[in-house]
Amino acid sequence: MKNKKLALYAALVCTWLVCVPQVALASDENILKDPSFELQLAPDQGGWVLFDESRFASDSARSGQQSMFNWGFSQNVAFPPFVVGTVSGSYQEFPAAPGSRWRMTGFGVAPNAIKGASAFGVVQVSFFDAAGKDLGTVETAGSKTAKARTSNQVNARTPAGKWILLDTGIVTAPEGTETIQAFTLYVDYSGSNIAQGVYFDDLSLCALDDDDNGQLNCIDNDS
Repeated sequence: MKNKKLALYAALVCTWLVCVPQVALASDENILKDPSFELQLAPDQGGWVLFDESRFASDSARSGQQSMFNWGFSQNVAFPPFVVGTVSGSYQEFPAAPGSRWRMTGFGVAPNAIKGASAFGVVQVSFFDAAGKDLGTVETAGSKTAKARTSNQVNARTPAGKWILLDTGIVTAPEGTETIQAFTLYVDYSGSNIAQGVYFDDLSLCALDDDDNGQLNCIDNDS
């Protein structure tokens, strides 16, 4: 799958939790197609590309009748690396220019309490150049870059059954960017030996104007 291994590596390095106010959101139009998964568009129609243990789900939804469920099974083994993990998810891809600013938000819920500190669900954006090289997930371009903030992970500290806001923060495309990929991701390297996962719904991906400070709302809370 195009860019899959590189994108999954980018997901694994975004594993910390940073809480930010839920009102500090981007203002521009949501460019995602089928952001609430109701249409289940095929990838060649601009819909979601699913990989590994992912599926459209009708058994849980924040709005409408559908959501995205990313899940997996992580187990301990008696040989290196001693823990076998999983990364599953879905994504859409769009053109992006160097220096453009983006913000992705959405909602996630775990049907059961997540077991293990190394298991979590997030939304994420990653940037790629014309050759498909993963340029990473960054907050600002240049030599002193910082990885994009990941707020409100669905993880072992999240109450089961409660939809929570997920937010990448404002991220800036680095030099050489040609495309941006917007992900839902479930990462599990907990060795919990149980199947577990996260539902996602009501997502937004917004490209901010030059004069947009990200203080207005880019989330469809009523969808």
